[in-house]
Amino acid sequence: MANAQEWASIPENQRETIEERHSENEDNVKSTLQTLNKTLEMLGWLNTDDEIRRLFLLDEMVSRLVNMLFYVLQKLVGAKGLELKVDNPESYNFKPKDMLRDLCTIFANFAQSSEFCTECARSGYYDAELVLKAAKTCRKLNLLTPENMKSFESLSVSVDAASKEVEDLDELTADAPDEFLDPLLMTFMKDPVFLPTSEKYMDRSTITQHLLNDPKDPFNRKDLTIDMVKPATELKEKMDRWLDEKRKAANVD
Repeated sequence: MANAQEWASIPENQRETIEERHSENEDNVKSTLQTLNKTLEMLGWLNTDDEIRRLFLLDEMVSRLVNMLFYVLQKLVGAKGLELKVDNPESYNFKPKDMLRDLCTIFANFAQSSEFCTECARSGYYDAELVLKAAKTCRKLNLLTPENMKSFESLSVSVDAASKEVEDLDELTADAPDEFLDPLLMTFMKDPVFLPTSEKYMDRSTITQHLLNDPKDPFNRKDLTIDMVKPATELKEKMDRWLDEKRKAANVD
């Protein structure tokens, strides 16, 4: 406590409790920040490899990646992040410049990916102003290589274009039959699959994400693995025909 007189006025047993809690909080912060630093560094390194980067662009992974990246970016350069003041930041493993560099390098590695930009357009965490602010900070502090700086700065343009495509598709599928919608998310399915355990249809990305956390059929709680689900080929063909007709009708109008 900064005020020594105020601290001395607190009973000794309360001071001991406060000090114990403070020590526990310090340890938690140090551990969490160290994990975050290593995670960002590892992600940046892994995604320099094209094959590994493609794994993160799978439907069941890319939404988690995008939301995580923007959540951390908001904490670093958002309004509250700019107000954050930390005494002795190195002692807590708090390295905001390194964190921002690693984070924006990851963004730069994915900025040319249509899957990534489309997911950014769909994400509730995406904020064009936040990206612009981060880019200005990176340029001011010279945090990125020229190539990564250019790629990161192009992200907003690519996401704007993807947003238009997302809006167009959402408009086309607004009146889609229920059988074309994922029963959990109520969104138009991209890759429908059949669950043999409940004889239900779901989007592959939805059931894959579910099974990553819970190896049970969400409809009847029977054991289920991703290897057991089957492509819903006939349903997919029916959906494609319906969507083609909607696009033709839209072009005529």
